[in-house]
Amino acid sequence: MAKPLIALAAGGTGGHVFPALAIAETLRDNGFDTLMLTDRRGAKLIPAAGRMVLPAESPFQRNILRRLRAMTALGAATVATLVLIARRRPRVMIGFGGYPAFAPLLAARLTATPALLHEQNAFLGRANRMLARWTGHLAISWEDTSNLPAGVITKRLGMPVRTAFFDIPPAKASRDDTIALTVIGGSLGAAVFADLVPEAISHLDAALRGRLTLTQQCRADQQAALTARYEAMGVRADIRPFFDDMPRILAESQLVISRAGASSVAELAAAGRPALLVPFGGAMDDHQTRNAQQLEAVGGGLCLAESGLTAPALATHLTTLFGDPARLYAMGQAARSLAATSAATAIADWALEIGRVTDRERNAA
Repeated sequence: MAKPLIALAAGGTGGHVFPALAIAETLRDNGFDTLMLTDRRGAKLIPAAGRMVLPAESPFQRNILRRLRAMTALGAATVATLVLIARRRPRVMIGFGGYPAFAPLLAARLTATPALLHEQNAFLGRANRMLARWTGHLAISWEDTSNLPAGVITKRLGMPVRTAFFDIPPAKASRDDTIALTVIGGSLGAAVFADLVPEAISHLDAALRGRLTLTQQCRADQQAALTARYEAMGVRADIRPFFDDMPRILAESQLVISRAGASSVAELAAAGRPALLVPFGGAMDDHQTRNAQQLEAVGGGLCLAESGLTAPALATHLTTLFGDPARLYAMGQAARSLAATSAATAIADWALEIGRVTDRERNAA
């Protein structure tokens, strides 16, 4: 019996791709074939053997020519997905948001292919609200997710995270009295952290600053200057535009400064790492603030508004937390209480149910 194929469609950022990878991992571990549909950005995060790259551009652009080009890409991606569906007959299409997921879910609707949408954030955006009506099935990550559409079967199944994050042990104080601080700003880095964080570290007591071991994500054009700035302060720092070993980095971290994308918050929770979360102020519908508040509510982190955050204020937070290891440990344990350990399995099971995969097919997979 041929293995049923499950298709997963995700936008090009890590916030969309990583939960899709977590579910694909679960499905493959249970014997199913998976295929990831994304754009060129997302393809960089996915092994070549398990992906299909679609043309995609944001249709929400003011420039008429760019908008026309985006609509042309949408049409081409829809045709490509229709061909895929005709040839390989995926049993179900799971969408994870982002404009590259639009065409696959449209093709699923046109062919009556069963579909499920997963929303990562605590606020359902306008595009995903429409897509949820198309699929008729919506899996949400957080208890108090807002802006849900009527007439859609909705289940709170949690935010799927790759197994490696759940395997991270609780943080321990280092033997040499160093403090590991990690700064991450999403898959493309956060420009504001390149200015704010080193300035805050310069305000730390010299003895505390000398204990720091820093890992920071930044834009490629910021890397050299940021590295030189930390060297001038005598701070040991690993500065890179992208980290492909995040589970290892979080395992070695005692505190994290991060944006509040849904994947970042969920990974911090799974790893049990305390965090200072600075939501991206320009995020549509301010969904990052809602995400950060989920971790803050259980005591696993602090939500710091970017608009009012200064370097001295951030330095005060760092000094206070690094001076209280017991509080850092308690915050990490509290963060882990938010983790949805069975999310990937629950979403995969619901997708198989929607796709009418029989018990015989499951046993044969």
